Amino acid sequence: MIKRIIIIVFCLPLGLLAQIGGTTAFSFMDVELSPRIEAMGGSGIAIVDYDVTLAQTTPSLLNAEMHNSLVFSFTDYFSDINLIGFSYARKWKEFGIVSLGIKAVNYGNFDHNDAVGNNLGSFSAHDQVITLGASRSLNEKFTLGVNINVLNSQYETYHAFALAANIATTYFNPEKAFTATFLLKNIGRQLVSYTDKKETLPFDAQLGMSKELKHLPFRYSLTFHHLNQFDIKSPYKLISQTNIETGELEIKEESIAKTALRHLIIGGELNPFRKSLFIRGGFNFQRRFDMSLSTYPALVGFSWGIGFKVSKFRLDYSRAFYHLSGTPNNFSIATNLSTFGL
Repeated sequence: MIKRIIIIVFCLPLGLLAQIGGTTAFSFMDVELSPRIEAMGGSGIAIVDYDVTLAQTTPSLLNAEMHNSLVFSFTDYFSDINLIGFSYARKWKEFGIVSLGIKAVNYGNFDHNDAVGNNLGSFSAHDQVITLGASRSLNEKFTLGVNINVLNSQYETYHAFALAANIATTYFNPEKAFTATFLLKNIGRQLVSYTDKKETLPFDAQLGMSKELKHLPFRYSLTFHHLNQFDIKSPYKLISQTNIETGELEIKEESIAKTALRHLIIGGELNPFRKSLFIRGGFNFQRRFDMSLSTYPALVGFSWGIGFKVSKFRLDYSRAFYHLSGTPNNFSIATNLSTFGL
């Protein structure tokens, strides 16, 4: 089954030239719902455990511990934008581990005005993605996984539809508590476009690794994203300014080291006393460089979160500092239906 899916995906006409900073269609695919992932900087592609939300982006993380796990998530994003979703995984002998996920983005209602300002009522805007995933062990340490994403977008009378896939392979060494993952994200194409011009999807090649320390209940995570493109500066970032004293135009060039750091996301997870409490934190260099103000950077780029277990449920919360004007809040509640005899 996995081989057939891979063949189908690679036979699609693919646009693999990465563009970032809102220059591609369906960028909402990269908005994370999982509080755990957001707390660790926005990436969690190299963590193998029971958390089924990890497999929404990285299908090779699907494993037997996720069997019958169910998670509901909610994100209070910027302004009146809300995201909701759920994830479920199950072990099937015929297919390995399979998952189903749904994510919906509601942008709220907007005033509908004509060219001269006459109000014609209101309209709504929303996006949805349905994810079907499967993984299979290649041997004791390597796992291959594929997600198929069905994407739908509706902005007033403008509609778009697309198919995409995430393909990942994970190396997991339980003896050394080390995990590494290579992920090809958002491979696909538009089938129906907003206008006559078809747009690309936000393709991203990522490499991640994580390790649990031997004598401390702490896991660190490193993710290198957009390996397919070195210069990932935002096209809207100011690159020149006029010197108020000389009146001359000054070009603000970025060092190679800073451009390289944009690709790195750092995350950590502390599990005090190895019980049901988790304290998480992360730092996203790209977010810091593009979204902070030079005069007052504050905590932009940082994120934190907490998770704990109550009876048969796991509750998670995170807060990520995207910009001084907004810090999205993520919530989730998870359980395993097997604990209820289902």
